Amino acid sequence: MTEPQVVGSYSETGGVTKTATAVSVAVAYAVEHPEEDVILGDLDPRGATTKWTGAKAVEPDLDMSAILGQDDVRGWADELAVHLDPKKGWPENLRVIPSGFRAQATQESLREDHAEMRLKRSLGGTRAQFVVFDFPNRQGGVITQNGLTACTHILYAAKPDEDGLDGVDGAKETIRKFHGYREEVGLSKSPREIGIVLGAAYTGAVWTRDALRAVDEFHRTSPGMLLTPFVESRVIVKESRAAGEFYGKYVSAGGDKVFRAYRDLTMNRIVTA
Repeated sequence: MTEPQVVGSYSETGGVTKTATAVSVAVAYAVEHPEEDVILGDLDPRGATTKWTGAKAVEPDLDMSAILGQDDVRGWADELAVHLDPKKGWPENLRVIPSGFRAQATQESLREDHAEMRLKRSLGGTRAQFVVFDFPNRQGGVITQNGLTACTHILYAAKPDEDGLDGVDGAKETIRKFHGYREEVGLSKSPREIGIVLGAAYTGAVWTRDALRAVDEFHRTSPGMLLTPFVESRVIVKESRAAGEFYGKYVSAGGDKVFRAYRDLTMNRIVTA
């Protein structure tokens, strides 16, 4: 069985399209590969992906916190991933591992040996060909370490503003330290950085001076890492998120334009990067 590509959507600042990027990339791949199984996992104790998709655990406590809290979890990713409501625009081949919310938040203080291996272990034998994890927006910690250990690739998510810049800088530093640790103990460098997705970048082709200044700063601090196309800002994304729907079906409100950008990024810049 071929190992899946496992992509983490990461920033160490909130409100910079990290969840929108994770969800959109997972949906884009699922739409383009309807015959394949896709998993979207919510590593964030705030549960933004879980709330948006309306994912419900198969049983109480059988969520991401169960994976992070146990050692013998091989195959649990497949077992705990749940289907979504296709009437709300979610692909039938996309499943979500929901957040454990408060129970998951307490796991940041775990000190058990090799606890950072649990998420990767849960993917053992998975039938999914593509996996996306929505990371928490925080430095280090066991949850982030689990995500970095499980992922084959990292995708930085950002808006063109100071928060976006700070979030990427912090995430890049965490990745650098993670790679250093792995080299120190004789392991290969992983995950590989794909680049930066710039979400909610402009409105109706209009760019603000601050946004253009941020783009210039990204080019200076992260040369060659900005991925194109940049993603337009549309109110329908926020409205659909609040309603638990996927925005791509709202053509008249421009949701399809946003989705086309993410689909282009996914299929041309992210998959097998």
